[in-house]
This record gives sequence, structure tokens and C-alpha cells, in this order.
Amino acid sequence: MNINKEQIDDVNVVVSVGISKNDYASKVTEILRDYRRKATMPGFRPGKVPEGLVRKAYGKIVLVDEINKLVAESLQKYIKEQELHVLGDPMPKETGDLEWEIGNDFTFDFEIGLAPVIDINLSKEDRITQYRVTVDQELIDRDVENYAARYGQFVDVDAVADFKERLTGDIVQLGEDGQPLQDGLSAEDTSLTVMLIKDEEHKKPFENARAGDEIVFNLSETFPNDWEIASILKKRTKEEVGDISASLFRFTVKSIQKFVNAELNRELFDKVYGKGTVADLEEFENRIRDKIVSDFEESCMSKFGNDAREYLLEKFNPKLPEKFLHKWLLATNKEVNEDAFEKEFPMLLKNMKWELIAKAIAKQSEMKVTEQEIINMAKAIAYQQFSMYGMSHVSDETLTDYAMNSLKNEESVRGIALRAFERKIARIVNEAVDVSIQELSLDDFNKMVRASNNEETKEPGETEDLE
Repeated sequence: MNINKEQIDDVNVVVSVGISKNDYASKVTEILRDYRRKATMPGFRPGKVPEGLVRKAYGKIVLVDEINKLVAESLQKYIKEQELHVLGDPMPKETGDLEWEIGNDFTFDFEIGLAPVIDINLSKEDRITQYRVTVDQELIDRDVENYAARYGQFVDVDAVADFKERLTGDIVQLGEDGQPLQDGLSAEDTSLTVMLIKDEEHKKPFENARAGDEIVFNLSETFPNDWEIASILKKRTKEEVGDISASLFRFTVKSIQKFVNAELNRELFDKVYGKGTVADLEEFENRIRDKIVSDFEESCMSKFGNDAREYLLEKFNPKLPEKFLHKWLLATNKEVNEDAFEKEFPMLLKNMKWELIAKAIAKQSEMKVTEQEIINMAKAIAYQQFSMYGMSHVSDETLTDYAMNSLKNEESVRGIALRAFERKIARIVNEAVDVSIQELSLDDFNKMVRASNNEETKEPGETEDLE
């Protein structure tokens, strides 16, 4: 067996694997003898079929199979021994029609794409901006207001005063005579929210309404949303309501309530952060400030990671065997739409370049993502999800349970592990380069992130708006 390598350029080689008769003859003969012992043909007893007939019937099949095994094993062994850092899989070159005859010699050529060698040389001469969001009192007041609204409630009031009230009562469809329509639509103890009425003219029938008042109005014009109408009439679908565009309805008010934010007292503090953990408003605001800082630190580091990625891609810009990768990806994804592939190919190359850079950084710094770091990332993700629903005092035990449950899914594990890996890479770069700190307001930060996301197709790991 003879293997040669032709270096086309830094990232492309052609490896030729030569197979001679001596490499396969004994094995092919052994297999054919075994076939002969088991073969059955008309006119011959089992095991007595002439060798020539067996060779004629099975020789080519056995030869092709054995040579394919030899080539695959030899090529992989050569790649390992030569320490070739291969991208994709070796691609066989066109060889024309081969004469598959026992006794012939064969040569197979393979195109191989190589990963470029990347010299990671980061220093304080490399400058990357890291953004910090200014935590001012206005931002804290906004969160205080959000918590007060989240834990607010409806309270009884005497009358509609500012169209922000919710009315509870009975509603009935009227006929042309102004009386309840026989077999018409109706609902008892239903609710409607005046604030949902968009048209000022349609609000007028509800002005200064009190318990006991009867309000006649066109339901479909007042509440143009089909689902709101279905809810008021206690129907599950808009189809159950039907066409009511020409009908008037009478609503008899039973009670009026208005939504009031929760008071800033111990009861609210206990609901947000747990019983007895916050004593007064000052401590409540301090806890909110700490959470904002923590959330911003995570989001700003995510933004830094994205910016570092772009900086390093431009700085190192590793050369890839692009033509080879294009051919290999199409060959291994035959069901893909070629037009879509052509549009996505530049982004595939960019992601591959970043993966090579990130792995080079990890190798140079001997960085690995541990199991505990993956669990910690899963807990951080769970905490973010709880926070979205206003649950800021979730116990570590609960977070751990949610994290471990998410890690039962293999795809979820890969995604979380990738986020943990990317975050560690960002921190390594952050320590190695000259970081310029720039403070921004929350609104300016979000505008910057949105603008950045709109500039190119969204990629994994991009920062979302903090809000």
C-alpha cells in the first residue's frame, strides 16, 4: 500500500491511496473460500461449487467491499498519524471507470480540507469597548412601579371616573323593539374593561356609570376584537358568537372595580423577596438596584462577547478551504434547497471561523467547561425565566431542580454548554485585551443592541433587549 500527499495550499491537500494486489489478495481469497463452503448452486452439492463459478458470481462484490474497507482504514490511519486537522470528511475525486478485477492495482484520490493554524496573540494593544448601563433612580423607580402594578388588585368603586374601571354585570342581546331577543346571546356575571374601548365616542355610554345602571350599546363596534367579544359573552370561539354587527346589547351594571397598584409596604416586599427579608422601602430599592446591576452585568458581558467575536474575526480572519467546504456541505446535505444554501453559506463560513478561533483560545488557555459550570448556566437561565414573571426570590433548591430537569434533554444540554463555553471565552478575552468602559442609559443600550441585531442575520448568543 502506498499513500502520498499533495499540498495544494495551506488548507487544501490531495491524498492518494494506492492499493496493490498484495494488499487485498489473501483476504479476498479467504472470503471467497468461505463463500464456496456455504454456496448452493443448481447441479452442485453444498460446498462443492467450483471455485471459478464462486469467483465469477461473488468476486467483484467481495473485491469492492474489501478495497473500500482498506481505503477507509488506511486513510483514517494516515490522517491520524500525520496529525491532519481535517474540516469535514475526505471527498473522493472522480477516477473514471475502474476495472474491478482481482489482480489489478487501484489508486484513489481524496480532496481534504484542513483547519488553519491560528496563532492567538491577544494583548493590551487590542482594544474592545465594554458597555455598562447606568443604574439611576429613574430606572429603580420604574422597577418599583412595575412591582407595585404586578401585585396590585381590583378594588370596588362607586362609579366610572376615568375609564380605567372594570364592570361586572349581566349582558343580553336586544331585538328591534329594544326588548331581550328570544334565543339571543346573553351572559350573567360577566366582566368588561372600559379601558379596552379605543374609540372615545364608544366610551360615552359608560361615562359616570354606577351599579344598577343599564347601558345600551353596539357590542361589535365598541369592542372590535373578536376574542374580547367572545370573552364578554362567555363563549369559547368567535364562531359561537356569530354575526352581531347590527345588534344592540344591554349591560346591567352590578359592580364597578378599579385596578390599584399595591402599596409600597412590608406586604409587597414580602411578596417580591420573601417574608421578612426586606424591612423598608430603602432596602427594597437597594435590592432592586442590586438585581438591576446583576442583570446588566450579564447582558453587558453578552454584548461584549458579541463585539469581541466580531473583533477577533476581523483580526485573525482564518483562511478556510471554502470551495472544498461548499462541495462537501452540498454532498452531505442533498435535501437542502440550493438557493437557500447559497444565501446561508457565508454565515456558515463565518460561524466556522469563529468556532476555530474560540477553540484556539480555549486550547491556549487550557480552558474547559466543567459539569458544574453547565449546571450553573442552566440555573442562571432558569432564574432569568422566573424573573420575567416577577419571581425574584426563588430558592436555590428550586433553581437547581429546574436546571437539572432542563439538562435531561440532550439538545438543551448542548445549547446550555455552548452558552457556558462562549461566556468563558468572553471573560478570557476581557482579561487579555484593553477594555474601554462606556456607560449608557438603558434606552440607549437597547437601541444599540437592536441596531446591531438588525445589521446582520441573528446568530446564536446575540444579546436580547434587557426589557
